Amino acid sequence: MEIVKSQIPFEYKTIKTTIGRIKKGLLAIPVSLIDFFPKEKKNIILVDEKGKEEEKKFTPYQDSSGESRIYGLKEFYNKYSIQDGDEIVVQFYDEGKIKLVPEKKFSNNIEVIEKEIENVENESEIENKINLLSRITNTPKEEVIKSEFIRLSTEKSQERKVRKVLSNTKEGVPPFIRKILLEVYQGRCQISNFTFLTKAGVPFFEIHHINRKEGHHLKNLLVVSPNVHAEFTYANVGHFFDKEGWLRKVKFNEEEFFVRQAIDFVTKEYYKEIHFE
Repeated sequence: MEIVKSQIPFEYKTIKTTIGRIKKGLLAIPVSLIDFFPKEKKNIILVDEKGKEEEKKFTPYQDSSGESRIYGLKEFYNKYSIQDGDEIVVQFYDEGKIKLVPEKKFSNNIEVIEKEIENVENESEIENKINLLSRITNTPKEEVIKSEFIRLSTEKSQERKVRKVLSNTKEGVPPFIRKILLEVYQGRCQISNFTFLTKAGVPFFEIHHINRKEGHHLKNLLVVSPNVHAEFTYANVGHFFDKEGWLRKVKFNEEEFFVRQAIDFVTKEYYKEIHFE
């Protein structure tokens, strides 16, 4: 087994295929993964990327072949044009169900949803996209939120757009980013830790742009209470950033406050496990 840094903000397992097994239409299960599979000869349930279930013949290591195998995969290999050395993402679900997805397809599906979700304005649709990412990656929703926070924090900052209505008005924070900030900080001010529940039962917070001319990069945004937001607007303000560009301390007039940053308590790097047939 080899552990490498993931190119997407999720952790997952893959099996690296070989031409010999591809031609035979089977997948050999590496020793490093046998604990996830049955110990007896039986049919197992494979789930495809769209959720369709299908029974496949499975043999454990006790079989005369000397290795554990899943049979009947020729159609799968042909459908996705699997080549020697390609990696297959393998996910394990309740009731012994197993999902196989080519890594290229897996990564592409995630990237498509991530691009779509940034332009969604309807809150229920944002929730649907997050749940979809959770299903595709076999990751709890809470961890999806954190992984999206990491992804957004590493993107290049862009200039904040101006909307022309009756007068030039700065573009508001996209709903998806607001959703991420709500979930990560639970509505609590990064300076005072204060929040309160609205009549709808949702934590109330406002979002402050540290530099009004810059865009909605997470390093330029703060979750704040109304009072703190007003201080940023009307007080003499001093900003103190770390070498990575995160605001770490702020001074209102002569009083200093530390800034709580989620980057300190969410996973910063993600890894994938490559298992060899």
